[in-house]
Amino acid sequence: MRTRTVAAATLLAVLALSAAACSSDESSESTSTTTSTSAPATSAPVGGNVLPPVVLNDQETSTTVDVGTTVTFDLGEPGEGRFVATSADPAVFKVENEGKTEGTYSTNAGGVAVAPGTTEVTVQFFGATNGVGSPTTFTITVE
Repeated sequence: MRTRTVAAATLLAVLALSAAACSSDESSESTSTTTSTSAPATSAPVGGNVLPPVVLNDQETSTTVDVGTTVTFDLGEPGEGRFVATSADPAVFKVENEGKTEGTYSTNAGGVAVAPGTTEVTVQFFGATNGVGSPTTFTITVE
């Protein structure tokens, strides 16, 4: 009897893990299944040496960062508009994305520090119904 209980519990656990590993998005046109194998245990933290981005806003408009650091500009929810960032010197700071709403989530405008120097990045709101907002200028020093 105990063998059946253990076997049944094991089977339920396997089925639960299998169901958790597979997912589908009803808004997606295709469904994918991912199978993975266990990686060897390491002592490195999950994510390795990845650091969170530096987040600037209208109250904190300057920063000093290392080459390779991601910087984002949080100026609020863009709604139906978008925040567009422009770097005065793309050789120092490269803008990689604009702030916009996509479906149920919003992103911030941002980019990456690519070389030592100082540059200004201007972020401006372009609204779908309320026109253009006042630009905010950020100073980024890259070491």
